[in-house]
Amino acid sequence: MKTNIEGRALEADAEDAIMMRVRANGYTLLSHRMNDEIFLNLEPKFLRPITPDSDTFIVYVSDIKDVIEKQLIGDKISNVENYTTEMVRVILPRIDTKKVPVIAQTQLDFTSQYMAISDLKLNPDSLIIYGEDNIVENIDAVYTRIISHSGVSKGIQGVAYIIPIEGVVISEDYVYYSQEVGRYIEQNIELPLEIINVPRGKELLPFASSVKVVYRQLLDSHKPLDMSDFRCVLDYKDIESSINSQAVPRLEKAPQGIYSVSFDPPYVDCIVLDKQ
Repeated sequence: MKTNIEGRALEADAEDAIMMRVRANGYTLLSHRMNDEIFLNLEPKFLRPITPDSDTFIVYVSDIKDVIEKQLIGDKISNVENYTTEMVRVILPRIDTKKVPVIAQTQLDFTSQYMAISDLKLNPDSLIIYGEDNIVENIDAVYTRIISHSGVSKGIQGVAYIIPIEGVVISEDYVYYSQEVGRYIEQNIELPLEIINVPRGKELLPFASSVKVVYRQLLDSHKPLDMSDFRCVLDYKDIESSINSQAVPRLEKAPQGIYSVSFDPPYVDCIVLDKQ
């Protein structure tokens, strides 16, 4: 016998068989003997735990006679005469719930000179999952089916369906997504390098005194920029953690509306000296 606990979407096998005497014709008796498993929808009130924290519950047959007979009695079985089983044991798996982030999977192809100017936003951005605790504890996120757009030249929005996970119930089947898109122009500027965080007694000598910064700027908000709008640094701490005495330039200051920043060269070789 299988038990479905309404409202929790749980299924469990009964540990014992329910034996009964029924009135029916020979063919029906034979078919039930060959396929003696029935599915019962039970309310939680019929399950009585052996102990407060037990996974094993007792179901008294006298409590669920109406449920059983509703399943059995029909044209072939006229009635149930008596039951020889008083109770059955049902083991339910421990259930856990967890709130996990939704991760969007995307394949976006932008029209030339167009780009995303915001992160892809999901609503909701996290969902509740529940199922057996040994399954739920190993799930850290749920994923959308691939969000695919080609030739994108304006903001996108739509519905993304969640990939089901076997054995787990997810609170929503889908989420809404949106992303802003804008047209850009590419600019570059040569910036001097400022050395920071050099400890006392040390000296950092970079092989380059400046780098070219390549960036994108939205066409509708484009305005001339100069070196005073930026601050580009080399951090001594990056050299300390580097295995080849190279540091990656970093913008400590930049105007709003700057996207896709890259450096030429992408890293700078340095020499560390002890001061005399």
